[in-house]
Amino acid sequence: MFTLEHFIWIGICIVFIALLSYISIRNKFSFKKAAFIMACIALVSEFSKIMSDMSFVNGENAMDGMVIKATSLPLHLCSLLIFAYFYFPFAKNDKIKTYLLGLVVPIGLIGATLAIIMATSGTDFKTVAAYQCFIYHAGMVWFSIYLISSKEVELGKKVWLRNIISLFAMAIVMIWVNGLLQAYNTNFWFVVRPPREGLPVLNLNNGWYVYFLTILCLGFLLLSLVHLPFIIKERNTPKIDNQE
Repeated sequence: MFTLEHFIWIGICIVFIALLSYISIRNKFSFKKAAFIMACIALVSEFSKIMSDMSFVNGENAMDGMVIKATSLPLHLCSLLIFAYFYFPFAKNDKIKTYLLGLVVPIGLIGATLAIIMATSGTDFKTVAAYQCFIYHAGMVWFSIYLISSKEVELGKKVWLRNIISLFAMAIVMIWVNGLLQAYNTNFWFVVRPPREGLPVLNLNNGWYVYFLTILCLGFLLLSLVHLPFIIKERNTPKIDNQE
């Protein structure tokens, strides 16, 4: 699964995350400044993906123009967060911002890290997809670390429950989305098949139903582990009653 190129990419991601974390913490970045940087990373990532994944309509060099491949639509879990990153620098609605921040952090820590480890877009230094995948996901990890270190987000029991419900509902919706786009062989959220072959747990050896249940269980477990320290802290913090 791991190659020399993959280890080099992982090393690059670690350096990228550590460097951005050091700079943002040392210089005490404001939320707006950090959000703007993340929005720029997301914009460059998505633009490079769109321009590198264009194909001729019906596979022909015709006057019909170029279209992006259906498999490159921003419908994967990490890709969907691009819209949240674009929203944050200009966020005015506190409720929407709070909801999205609570969702962005665990996905950034879990989903982005797994994407770096599994290298679903390959590790070839000659392809744009590899740069787009690794740098974007490294940016996601950094932004999540920034939000936690700057105390911009709360991940207590209420947020944990809300994230569980939201992600489960979206996973079910993605089954329908992949069904609608089955002609294009899409696999958004990896609910159709594993992200890559040869994985020890995420495989179709025991059928799709077991595979899908495994995804849900792993997602629940990993999400809960991210929220657990915050839930414990919330539980151990005495509540102060407001006195008039």
